[in-house]
Amino acid sequence: MPVTHTGSTRRGRWIGVLTGCAVLIAAAGPAAAVRTAQPSGADTSGHDAPAASGLVPAQFTNSKCTPAERRRTLAAEQRRVLTFFKDFLVLRNEADVARLAEPRDGVQFFVLSHAYNSIRGMGLSIINGGEVSGPGKPAMLLYRPSRGAADVTDPDGPDFPYTLAGWGYAGLYAPGQPPSFAGDPGLRCLTKQDWLVHERSVHPSDTWQNIPVPPEEQWHGQALGAVPPTPDECDTPCVGVGHPRLWDLHLFIGNSGVPAVSMLNPGKPIPGFDPGVGVGFFYPQRYPSTGAVPPAAGHGHSGHH
Repeated sequence: MPVTHTGSTRRGRWIGVLTGCAVLIAAAGPAAAVRTAQPSGADTSGHDAPAASGLVPAQFTNSKCTPAERRRTLAAEQRRVLTFFKDFLVLRNEADVARLAEPRDGVQFFVLSHAYNSIRGMGLSIINGGEVSGPGKPAMLLYRPSRGAADVTDPDGPDFPYTLAGWGYAGLYAPGQPPSFAGDPGLRCLTKQDWLVHERSVHPSDTWQNIPVPPEEQWHGQALGAVPPTPDECDTPCVGVGHPRLWDLHLFIGNSGVPAVSMLNPGKPIPGFDPGVGVGFFYPQRYPSTGAVPPAAGHGHSGHH
C-alpha cells in the first residue's frame, strides 16, 4: 500500500495543516477522502498549506511562577480566548461550522481531525489551519456534543448544538522540550509537566477515530516519532491520515474563571470514543534534563495549584 503525501491531492492538502507533515495512507486505488469543513470560497488549487500551521516551535519551558501567579495568568488566557471566540461558544448548525472555518486574524478552524467523532474526555476537535497559531490563538478547539446526542461516534453525523469545552496548543514532539510561551501574559506560567504527548497515529478513513502506532524506544517518550506511520507498521488495516508524535496542551474552561490544564476534562467525561489514555495520549515516562515525575495518567495540572 503506497503512502501518498497530502500535497498530491486537492483535499489532502487541507488535512496536512494538522501537523505540517501528515500523510494520506491509502490502499491501492483512490486515496480515502479527507473530511474537513471547507472554508467558503477557499482556493484549494495550487497553494500548499503553511508547514507550521497549528504548531509552535519546541523550546525549553521553565516556569518559576507562584501558585497565585499561575492562577492569574491562566485566568487571563481564558478571558482572551473566550473573548476572541465569543461568537463561537456554541455551534448550532453547519452554518456555524462554516463561519468558524472563515479566516479571521490569521486563524482558520476548518480541519475536523476526526470528522464528527467526539473523543471521550476531550470532545469534537476542530484544528486551526490558518497562518497564525500561538498564545490566544489556539491550535485546536474542543467542543462538547449535544447532551441528547444518540451516537457521538458517528463520523458522518454531527451532534448539534456543540458547546465550547476547551482549547489547546500543539507542537512537534522532542523529548523533554515542549513548546514554551515565556513572557506571554496568559501562558508564561506553564511547565514542562503540563504538556502531554499525542502518539503518532493513523485516523482511519472508515471510523475517523485513532490508531496509535508507537515508535520503538527504551522508555515511553524517548523517541522523536517524527515520521508518520506507514501501512506495514499497523497491526490492523489503516487506510486514512497519519501524523507524527506531537506535544499537546489541553485547557478546559473553568467556572471560576481559571481553566484546568489537563489531558481530559474535569468532572464527568465528555462522551466519545476511547482516546487510549497511556498509549494514544500519554505523559512522558521521563523529562530529560529535569528528572521531574510526570502526572498520573489521564490527569494534568489545573490552574488551582
